[in-house]
Amino acid sequence: MRTRRIAAAIAAAALLPAAAALFTSSQATAQTSDEIQDEIDAQHSELEKVIEDYNAKQEELEDANQLIADIQAQLPALEAAGLAAQDRMAQIAATAYAGGDFAMVNSVLAGDPSDFADRLMYLSTLSEADSVTLQDSLTQIEELETRQAELVALQESADEILAEIEAQQDEIEDEIDALEAEYDDVVREEYQEEWGDYTGDSAVVAFAYDQLGDDYVYGADGPDTWDCSGLTQGAWGAAGVSLSHNTEMQWNETARISRSELQPGDLVFYNGLSHVAIYIGDGQIIHAPNSTTVVKIADLDIMGIDGYGRP
Repeated sequence: MRTRRIAAAIAAAALLPAAAALFTSSQATAQTSDEIQDEIDAQHSELEKVIEDYNAKQEELEDANQLIADIQAQLPALEAAGLAAQDRMAQIAATAYAGGDFAMVNSVLAGDPSDFADRLMYLSTLSEADSVTLQDSLTQIEELETRQAELVALQESADEILAEIEAQQDEIEDEIDALEAEYDDVVREEYQEEWGDYTGDSAVVAFAYDQLGDDYVYGADGPDTWDCSGLTQGAWGAAGVSLSHNTEMQWNETARISRSELQPGDLVFYNGLSHVAIYIGDGQIIHAPNSTTVVKIADLDIMGIDGYGRP
């Protein structure tokens, strides 16, 4: 039967490998950012396999859910037929009782419905039509009970399998999130090792150094992700100066200075006032470039300069 086939297929489906078996804990102190990135890429490949298994199980569940809907649609008619069957059986029993066969009727109607037909032979006083009616009534009641049991089994199987798959996918994604956080920490450490510690006395530059390696996210203003004007706003905010989170507004909020007057902490504006950076001295800036990279140190002349500003 299709119902039992789908239920068996769902119940017997091999569960996806536990995420713990797919992944190994990375060693932050022993891995470079490139090694962690390789591990992240490998785990994304494993996640793709899990997702495809998930999709396959979803197809099975869609079949089961359709069958569940079909059974639910049939139940009202089956329930009505079952009640009618019980009424007919009661009427036959009442008639037999009126004829003095009450004990025989009780012995026939009692017990397991599956051997009801055999027990009908003992009720010789019933007409052939009544016997057929009783058998048909019993069949309808059994059909109702069977469909109700199948419905419960399908719903429990579908819910259990879906919950298992979703839990495993969540576990894998949590592992990847942890690795990506570790990657960010290692990248930040590597950048800070490459560029060294800030030893000057500018609170603005000191703040910017602390953000080296943070991700660029459009519209972000910290504490761990930034866009260009969000970074300059945060850096100057650490020095007690309030700036707007917008490059053109920061242009208007700062005094114009010349290149020769640049001091650590001053702002450098680029590309038609669409980008802003923090000057840190020695012809270098710290900025949040774009979504393909991170907060980093770069040469002052990375692109066309519009001008310089000091809050």
